[in-house]
Amino acid sequence: MTQTPAVRLRGITKSFGSNLVVEPLDLEIGRNEFFSILGPSGCGKTTLMRMITGFETPSGGSVELDGKTVDRVPTRLRDLNMLFQSYALFPHLSVYENVAFELRVRKTGKAELDRRVREALALVRLEDFAGRKPTELSGGQRQRVALARAVVGRPAVVLLDEPLGALDQKLRKEMQFELKRLQREVGITFIYVTHDQEEALTMSDRIAVMSKGRVLQVASPTEIYDAPNSRFVAGFIGSCNLIEAVVSTENGGRVVTVPGLGPVPARPADEVTTGSPVVVAVRPERMSLSDRPSEGAFAGSVAERVFLGDEWTYHVRVGAGTELTVRVPSGTMSAALATVPDGGQVWVSWPADAGRVLPADDTTPSLIGSPA
Repeated sequence: MTQTPAVRLRGITKSFGSNLVVEPLDLEIGRNEFFSILGPSGCGKTTLMRMITGFETPSGGSVELDGKTVDRVPTRLRDLNMLFQSYALFPHLSVYENVAFELRVRKTGKAELDRRVREALALVRLEDFAGRKPTELSGGQRQRVALARAVVGRPAVVLLDEPLGALDQKLRKEMQFELKRLQREVGITFIYVTHDQEEALTMSDRIAVMSKGRVLQVASPTEIYDAPNSRFVAGFIGSCNLIEAVVSTENGGRVVTVPGLGPVPARPADEVTTGSPVVVAVRPERMSLSDRPSEGAFAGSVAERVFLGDEWTYHVRVGAGTELTVRVPSGTMSAALATVPDGGQVWVSWPADAGRVLPADDTTPSLIGSPA
């Protein structure tokens, strides 16, 4: 029998007056899944999370937790917990008492409370900090205390709203791996809300990408990156060349043609009609750059190049003003290519399977996402 999802949204939508901020969508989030809701500011991701928690009432549809409709259930009675960017620790309480607070409210027995608090502190590697106050901790340590407090009550779901936003870049990267490790060890469903693509790609089992109140794609990080289903998803996740093109017929076959450049390596799907405007999405790392011509390569000129340590990023103008971004690993950079100056001639190529043909606009409707 199929396992009941931890969270199921059925036709859920939200409006504020005449402003529709979340379009109708269906979504299932599996048990013990690390699920991220990713999108730019104002796309509706936090509103979607607040409807799951009960802080916002849906304008339509319903929310289910563990197979039970909770539309009329207040937040405090839902089997979930929240972690916010501010952490909201009590400054006058010790680390131990901050973590124990929820269990004391529930009147958990002393021995059980002590055992669970110490287990939670061990999970976040703060056993030796139990007696300290939050003001005596670093930002990363305070974040770990907030995590321990969120999981100590063993909720079915923990929702995390931009929890790493207050940390510096180095600590954010460290905490990404800590969060994923913690989620695996405690076996709780995590729903992570973020605008940071790297966070979502690093930690998630699946990602829902949102834009303007719509869920455009729900898939694994690798599928989101390698097989985006829309122009927005391709451009929002990582770096991507989005090349304006049109589907045309040549020698009895269908080709993708870029004005001023000609046919390019890409395979249009059967449902894309001839004459349709499209974009060809190609990741910069899938492109090759050379100082000499080769079959199928496009001649261009170097507009700019930037050294990033482990790689060079080249901006190359081809055809009638199309600019492409190409990444060249430093270890494979040829001496000849390295000496090509700005404005010098180079040749760009990519395999056909690297060019993903997408609609020119983002008319993709909200999707149903189900755990694998």
